[in-house]
Amino acid sequence: MERLQGKYACPNGDVWEANMNTPATAGEQLEGQALYKRQKVLRERRPFPIGPAIFAAGLQAPENMGSVLRLADAAGSQRVFFVGSNNSPSTQTRLRRTARNCDAFIEWKFCALDEFIKQSDQFQPLVAIELTTDSKSIFEVSLPNPCAFVIGSERYGIPETLLAKCRQAMHIPMYGVNGSMNVTHALAIALFEWRRQHST
Repeated sequence: MERLQGKYACPNGDVWEANMNTPATAGEQLEGQALYKRQKVLRERRPFPIGPAIFAAGLQAPENMGSVLRLADAAGSQRVFFVGSNNSPSTQTRLRRTARNCDAFIEWKFCALDEFIKQSDQFQPLVAIELTTDSKSIFEVSLPNPCAFVIGSERYGIPETLLAKCRQAMHIPMYGVNGSMNVTHALAIALFEWRRQHST
């Protein structure tokens, strides 16, 4: 195992000196069967609360759709609805390629926007991941359990008719010049913030 030694400058100006007998703590990367066994043990030992359902409205890129399914599986969500998205055979093929078999573990389907609007009350509370006039920072909100997350298209965001059905909206503060991030990245942050708030 690698041993750390020497002095290191910290961002605040302090100097941290590593003892030459201090073992490296990062460990070794897990993959293959070792990673599979770890996940199996984790699932069997800890009964996690089910994560939020996810409604992705108007997503166009099959790669983003596949990423949504991977995120749903990773965060312990069980249902994903692609609302008003392209449902062609080529889209589903590319979606499954990106999902890397997670499409087999998640309940997911395509539905029309007007169809979902009619049924939306049964999924309340809906929480929009969107920057709006009334949205609050993800660092300041208390996320309900249960709830469902709503994300919008890569270019146009959440349709107004669907946004009007959401009980609250939250946004992720941005500290650079760019004012937005990839929709699946925002979803990942929101899912694991929900998981942090409702962790047992």
